[in-house]
Amino acid sequence: MTKLKLLIRSHYISLILVISNSLFKRFTGYSLEANIELAIEIITFVSGLTLFFFHLKAFKKINLYFAIYAAITFFLILGLIFRGIFLGIVLSVLLLPIIPDEKKFEENGIIISSSFQGFMAPCCSYKVSQRQFLIFEKYCGALNLKGEGAVDFETVKISSNNCEIEILYATTFNKSVIKKMKINTRESLH
Repeated sequence: MTKLKLLIRSHYISLILVISNSLFKRFTGYSLEANIELAIEIITFVSGLTLFFFHLKAFKKINLYFAIYAAITFFLILGLIFRGIFLGIVLSVLLLPIIPDEKKFEENGIIISSSFQGFMAPCCSYKVSQRQFLIFEKYCGALNLKGEGAVDFETVKISSNNCEIEILYATTFNKSVIKKMKINTRESLH
């Protein structure tokens, strides 16, 4: 097998994994762990961009597909160089599916993370998920603190059982008030 065929095969396998993970996450609430998901997305993108340069010679329909990766790269570079509001919006749209959730806190397999929602997103929305079988995460619910400030993660305490997750936390605006949130894990889907 030639290197080009191996690259094409790895690109399509990683693309199928990315699409399957996205669909699985959307309809079941389960997904690959964020770092594994990011690695597969990077493999898909880099292999697609590399294959664009291999398919420049003869014009075929497959060239248009691989040209998408070159166009995204072009807009990312423009956005990083010129950093205006318009290109900030373009960067947000292009990076939204790629950037993984930023893990803020983890205790006993419960993960609190913040999702990338763009450069002008509102503050203080967190996703609560539970680690499953080492490489998977199950979405459990959201922790929205609009107007309350960010969570002070030094005060977070998590307890869980098979039915629910209880989160005790304080916000950075008011560290003296401890708040409680319960998430029912049996009913949690997007």
